[in-house]
Amino acid sequence: NLFFITRRLEYEDGSRNEDFFISIKTEDGTWSNATRLDKPINSNENEGALTLSSDGYLLVFTACDRRNSYGGCDLYFSYKTNKWSIPYNLGEHINSKQKDTQPCFSSDGKYLYFASNRKGGYGGLDIWKTEVGYNNYGSVSFKEPENLGPTINTKYNEMSPFIHTDNLTLYFASDGHIGMGNYDLFISRRSDVENEWITPKNLGYPINTHKKENSLIVSSD
Repeated sequence: NLFFITRRLEYEDGSRNEDFFISIKTEDGTWSNATRLDKPINSNENEGALTLSSDGYLLVFTACDRRNSYGGCDLYFSYKTNKWSIPYNLGEHINSKQKDTQPCFSSDGKYLYFASNRKGGYGGLDIWKTEVGYNNYGSVSFKEPENLGPTINTKYNEMSPFIHTDNLTLYFASDGHIGMGNYDLFISRRSDVENEWITPKNLGYPINTHKKENSLIVSSD
C-alpha cells in the first residue's frame, strides 16, 4: 500500500538534490500523486536506496559525504512513532571508511543486508548482513556485520541485494559470476533460514543482456 521512490530534483541554478517521495494506494486500487516525504528524512543533501521494515516502523537509507559519516557513503536509520525521527548513523561498526550502501531488510526484520567494499571482503563490493536488535524501550541496534561468503561474493562486485518475502530467496547483481554482459541479475536460494545460500543462478535472457542489469524488486506473490 506504500510506494517509495528516489527522485532527482533539478533546479534553475543547475544544482540537483535527490529526495524520497511516497505514493499511497487508494481504495479504488490506483496510486496517489507522489509527494515528498516529510523532514527530517529529506534534507538539502542526497538521500537514496531506501528500505523499509515489514511493520513500516524502521527505515534505512544511504547518504554520502555527510558531516557525521565514517566513509564516502554510509547507512542511516530512522524510526517512526507519530512521525519519523531524526536520522541516525548506524555506527562505525556498520559503516566503514569505504562505501556502505543499498540496504535491504529481511521480511522478518531480523537482518539488514547491504553492499560494501569494506576490508575483509572477497573483492570489490560484497554483500554483507547485520542482525537487527530491538529492546523494550523501542530503540534499535545493529550487530557486527557478516560477509555472505564466497558462494555469493566474488573477487569482483556484488550489489543490490533483495530478500524476497519468503526469506529463502536472494536476488542480487554481479559482474563476477558468469554472466551475459556487464552486470547481470542472479538468484540464490536456501532450504531454511539456518542454512547457507546455494550457488547463484543467472536469471538468463531476456532479463539479462549484454548490457547492465542492476537492482530489482519482486512482488510478494
